[in-house]
Amino acid sequence: MCTLQINLPEELSERIAARASESGYATPETYVESLLRADAGEDQNLDENLEKLLLERLDSGPSILITPEFIEQFKQQVELRRNSGKKRS
Repeated sequence: MCTLQINLPEELSERIAARASESGYATPETYVESLLRADAGEDQNLDENLEKLLLERLDSGPSILITPEFIEQFKQQVELRRNSGKKRS
């Protein structure tokens, strides 16, 4: 792996940081890396793999109807699992 250092004007750096945050990236660096990977064509392979995985899942068994009640029950189950893993004082 190599390191690439780029000097940016402050305004551009702030816009990149904001875009990274809006897009869910942990850091501006990971956001810029994803842009470079996309430009280099690496994301096409990822898209193909994702599509293959999704198609496999479609054929993997019965589907689940996602209703507001299902989502609420799911959230409760996740919260129970989170709390069961915490140490009690």
